[in-house]
Amino acid sequence: MWMVWAYSLSREGNYRTGEEHGSARWSTVKEGQRFKDMANPDNNIIFTENLGLALSREHFDMETDRNNSVLVVGGSGSGKSRFYVLPNLMQCNTSFFVTDPKGTMLPDTGAMLEGEGYRIAVFNTIDFKGSMHYNPLAYVRSQADVLMFVDCLIKNTTPQGENTSDPFWEKSERMLYMALIGYLVFHCPEADRTIPGFMTLLGLAEAREDDESYLSPLDLLFREIETGKSYRKTGDAVAVFDEDVRGFSDGGGNGYEWVQVAQPVTAERDFSLGNYKSFKSGAGKTMKSIIISCNARLAPFTFDEMRELLSFDEMRLDTIGDPGQKSAVFAIMKDTADTFSFLFAIMMWQTMNELCDKALLVYGGRLPTPVHFVFDEFANLGHLPDVEKMVAVVRSRNMSISVILQSLSQLKREYKDDAQTIIDCCDTTLFLGGKSNETNKEIAEMIGKETVSTLNVNESRGANSSTTKNYGRAERDLIQAAEVGKLARSKAIVLIAGASPFLDNKFQPERHRRFREVGQTFELERRAQREVVELR
Repeated sequence: MWMVWAYSLSREGNYRTGEEHGSARWSTVKEGQRFKDMANPDNNIIFTENLGLALSREHFDMETDRNNSVLVVGGSGSGKSRFYVLPNLMQCNTSFFVTDPKGTMLPDTGAMLEGEGYRIAVFNTIDFKGSMHYNPLAYVRSQADVLMFVDCLIKNTTPQGENTSDPFWEKSERMLYMALIGYLVFHCPEADRTIPGFMTLLGLAEAREDDESYLSPLDLLFREIETGKSYRKTGDAVAVFDEDVRGFSDGGGNGYEWVQVAQPVTAERDFSLGNYKSFKSGAGKTMKSIIISCNARLAPFTFDEMRELLSFDEMRLDTIGDPGQKSAVFAIMKDTADTFSFLFAIMMWQTMNELCDKALLVYGGRLPTPVHFVFDEFANLGHLPDVEKMVAVVRSRNMSISVILQSLSQLKREYKDDAQTIIDCCDTTLFLGGKSNETNKEIAEMIGKETVSTLNVNESRGANSSTTKNYGRAERDLIQAAEVGKLARSKAIVLIAGASPFLDNKFQPERHRRFREVGQTFELERRAQREVVELR
């Protein structure tokens, strides 16, 4: 008896039969449908033929509650637009901000969305005549806004991989930009607070190596702020103004004199003046180089079509989460050139930032109308400052983000260490197929390992031949990286946080009840016309 007892003790342990090396398995469709709103199909983000995620639920359920941010990965030709973007636009269940690198989503869905009561806004740098006006400075209202805007502008106009050992030049440019934008925001009428106005001010900047005392037209503007005096033509002056010989004494000279028009202020009390004084602390030769660098960086703003496009604002980006009407914003850009990518990065960043602030300051934390950012070719659209933080918090503001990539390496190239945070903050990963080895390995790793049975057979031949069979268990990726790369074009892998992976058919847009409305003729209303007054 004691031998039986001793044997039983030797066999005690924590056994997980069949899971010794991993427990990964494919979930069933039935298991996946608990994440959907089966009663109201329009209340879902569509992933695949049978899988989706409810935008909202009447009652909170910890088991199925997930954030609505989705990481979509698929190589060229895998159907990111057809099998994910198009089906979710057909849902018409949120306001949308859609980046459209191919320029196909607006013609396909514009009439449908308009028919569903959407306000359509379009910013198009492929066909300028088919674009509405966008003024980035319309959303810059405070000193903090100026700082963040300049940071976003510099990050997205600095060539990829460029790294200067001397940060002086960038910091000096930054001070000049902050001074000019601050001047527009805090000292100019609203009509002048535009990118063309910004470029006009930059055009007034001048420095001379051989004359440190020279005052440029821009110097005079900031001198007005500091002294409260404006250099104006006297009533009886007939002399032509000559900047090289103008007099600067209070008694007047050459028909001009300083006139007191406001109270003087110090650099410490005026944001734009303080930054300009800091910029002007350099030598004339240095400032001249900085001004040249600024003009080179902002060269895309000098095109006549671009200046006109940025001369006022019709996009109303800060209203797309307001109650009463859904909006669809389409950002259409060339996918073969990145000349204007920085503008789209600024627009994307501004919209997210504006809506996050408005949700908190106006609506008590959540936007009345849910907003879905559909960022196709996300990693090729520039750099969004602090986007990893925004992805983490947008859920609580009634917003969601679909980060759409060709490969995970794209995201890591642009966002470095923050790329993993962006990936981790998306509760759902949708893989549509691709040949990137790095991406395929990571998808296989996310899916996990299973335990498989093994059979080893040893045979010995000869006079006393024998066969030995050994049964055992070993680990294996549920789907290996090479198998991920061979995924059938009709299939997709869905990874939802806290659930086993799903393998399902891609959603066929023809099956959607609104598909008959796709592709109908859509013409954007003629752009609003307004007389644009520019400083000459």
